[in-house]
This record gives sequence, C-alpha cells and structure tokens, in this order.
Amino acid sequence: MASTPIPSTAGPSLAGRYAAAIALTIGFYVLALIIGGGLIAAPIYGWANGTGNIWLTITALFLGGSILFAIVPRRLKFETPGLRVTEAEQPELLRLVAEEAKAAGEPMPDDVYLTLEANAAVTQASRSRRALIVGVPLLHILSERELRGVIAHEFGHYSGGDTKLGPWIYRTRETIIRTVLQLSDDEGDEGWSQRAVRKPFIWYGNAFLRITAKISRRQEFAADRCAVASVGRAAYAAGLERVHAYGPAFDSYWGGEVAPLLGRGHRPAISEGFSRFIAHQNVAEAADTHLERLRDEETDPYDSHPSLPERLAAIDGLPAGDPDESRCSIELLRDPAGVERAQLQFLFGADIEQLSPIEWDAVGPVVYGARARELTQEFPRLLEGVTVGTLPEAVARRGDLAARITDPEIEDREELALVVLADATLLALEAAGWTIVADLAEPISARRGDTTLFIHAAIGRMAEGELSAEQWEAEARELGIADVGIASSDRQEVAA
Repeated sequence: MASTPIPSTAGPSLAGRYAAAIALTIGFYVLALIIGGGLIAAPIYGWANGTGNIWLTITALFLGGSILFAIVPRRLKFETPGLRVTEAEQPELLRLVAEEAKAAGEPMPDDVYLTLEANAAVTQASRSRRALIVGVPLLHILSERELRGVIAHEFGHYSGGDTKLGPWIYRTRETIIRTVLQLSDDEGDEGWSQRAVRKPFIWYGNAFLRITAKISRRQEFAADRCAVASVGRAAYAAGLERVHAYGPAFDSYWGGEVAPLLGRGHRPAISEGFSRFIAHQNVAEAADTHLERLRDEETDPYDSHPSLPERLAAIDGLPAGDPDESRCSIELLRDPAGVERAQLQFLFGADIEQLSPIEWDAVGPVVYGARARELTQEFPRLLEGVTVGTLPEAVARRGDLAARITDPEIEDREELALVVLADATLLALEAAGWTIVADLAEPISARRGDTTLFIHAAIGRMAEGELSAEQWEAEARELGIADVGIASSDRQEVAA
C-alpha cells in the first residue's frame, strides 16, 4: 500500500518546543546554582565578618555541596534494547519500515531492534545514529496496515524533532530527582534545614514535570496525525485501540504462562503461544473490558501520553481511509521461531539453549504435574484420609492442616494447605485416568473426555463458602471419583 505524504505542518512548532525545554532546563540549573552557591558562600561570608557558626557552616556546606554534586551532568548511555535485525534477515519488515521512512521524508533508521515488549519506539543511539524499536508482540496484535500506522507515528517523532528534544527533558528530570534524593535521608531523619532546602526543588520539579508532560502530549498528537496521513483514521484508530486493549496481555502471558516454564527448565514456543493466548475467549473478554474502562479515562497532568479518548477525538475529523484488509503483521516476520530463540539468547545468554523445548499441550502433565508431585511429597501429612468427595471437609479444617506445616519461613500456611490439597487432587485424578491440563489463559485443570474440573478454583470457592459440601460431593459421585483418595499411598494407577 502506498503511503500518503505526511503534511509538513503536522504538530506544534519545533522551535517553540526547544525554547520551552531549554528555558526550563536553564531555569533549574540557575535555581540550583543560586541555592547551592548561596549555601556555600553564606558561611564563608559569616566567618569573614566574625559571625561564623561551626554547626551552621557544616550544615550549609553539606547541603550546598550535595546540590552542586547532584547537578553535575551525567552522560546518557545508549543500551542495546533488543535483537538487532537487518534487511537480509527480515526483508519484509524492513521494507515496510523503509516505505514509511520515505513517506515521512526521513532517512531509514541506522538500526532496527526487535524486543519482547508490546511497544514501539524511536530514539537517538548517538547524535548521528537513529534506532527504531519494534516489539514482536505488536506483530501478533496488529494487522500489517495497523503496524504501518504505528511505524508512521514513530517517524512522526523524528520529523517533529522529538528524539532531539527528549534527552533535554529526560536529563533535567533525572537531575531534579537526583537533587531531591541527595537532600533526603534514607532513614527519614532529615532536619528542618534539609526539608527547607529541598522544597524549592520539589516545587520546581512538579512544575517541570507538568509543563514537559504537556509538551510530550502535544508531540503525541502531532505524531498521531502523521500516522493517519499514512494509513487513514479508521486503521490507525483500530490499531490504537488494539494496542491499548491487548498490550497488557503480553505481561500477563509472560508472567503467568512463560516465566513459570523457564523457571523450571523448559522453553516453550513463546511466539506461537502468544498468538493462541490472545485468541482465547477469556483474554478477548478481558481486553474488551479493559478497553471500555479506558474509554472513560482522563489524562493526568503528569502523563506524557494523552488518554486514548483524547487521542481518538483529536483525529476524529481526519479522512477515514480505505478499509483494512491486510494480513496479521506476524506474517511479515521471517522464521519467527529463530527470532524468538535469538531474543531469548539476548535476554538470558547462551544458557537458554540448555532449557528443554516443550509443546504447550504437554505443559500440564510435564511441568505442573511434576510441581504437584514435589509439593505433595513435601507435605504428605496434610492429605491423610482425604478423598475427592471429602475435600470440603478438609478445606473447612484448613487451620488444623496448616498447623502441621512447621516451616517458620512460610507465612500464609492456610493458603499453602489449600494448594497442597488441590495439587494432590490433580495427581489422584491423573492416576484415575484423567489428564492434567494447562491450557493457555485458563487455570490448571483435570480433564477426562468432555469433562473438565478446575480443582484449584473449586477449592477456592469452597474456602469462600460459594461451593457447598453437598454440591461438590454430588458432582464427585456423578463423576465416579468421590471415593478416590488424594494421598499418594491411596492412589491406584490406571493401567495403560
């Protein structure tokens, strides 16, 4: 698809942005030099006039020196954000980037990096070197045309001069924070003098953050207009909504599905798994709910980005563009599995190759079954005499069961007792011919034929009084599992 040239008038004045950032930066350093220099000069003047005080001198020199030390500029070091890719390695993705760069009237970035974050960004790696960062999760979330809009938005930051302005704001903000911290006591024992000297910097810092956040929001509005000029309002608005709705899903996926497997020595297919994860009804419903909440969101004065409703309202009158019939962006990526392995190596080093590959369908019995065995073997006394049908009784006396846990480092022993009961039940059902299942975006369960039991969730409902003993026992009797003992000594393995 050919991109529409981006209007040169998009966004607020670059000169005005620079002037504001420079003025704010100069204002802070003038404030710091006046206060820091004044604190050092005052006791010297006092001693010169015979009115010096040793304690006031020590305090003033300490505070003044702390301020001057804090404002010494620190170099902003560029850290490689992810896996660097070239046109030879990823021709389709880099071709799309090149087309959007040309449409924006900007040079192709010197470096393109792929990360495992649901985000995209541009930055100046150095004065002469530009970098574009694209999160692979975005490629699962967005269509190809929607991704073009995101890339065009990022090039809008280049054409607006935002990547040159950003370091001014970032460096000054870090210096203000460092100054306040220098004037603070970790133990909270600072005296009135520290609090008094710190107040002007807190006041200026808050004012600086509010003003620069407003500048940053204007930059986002301008970049959004560049994106709409490239792909049309309808496609860009749809992409914005999908990123806001599904972006948080990757963190949930990583923390709830991937990290536990990596921690136990297994390497799943992360890219394939995320595609399945966001396609699940539970995730889709959660994304819709999250998006509805965002529609009522208001922008905080300290937010660097406008709220989603403000961004959509700002582009509402722009041309809608053609219907989006493009494919999913992940199809742009050559050898997603190879990219994934390289990204994991970048994050965790070569040791990642020592992890054993595992299929998602095998996670239940292989990973969570093994974890359940370890836990139940550690606390066998909690399971004595308990059957699947009498689980509600065991849950009701969880306090007594918790008293059998003697490890002093375990804080919530009742919660642990419930987990042990649930894990032991999973293993007992597995021995009785059920399968331990860990479907993506669902709790761990036991399955036999068309019947699925979410054991941990059921025990949680028992503990909350939402599932009665009569209801559970009736269900267990109907399934023929009420008399199955959950202690390892009571299990009878089903013949293969």
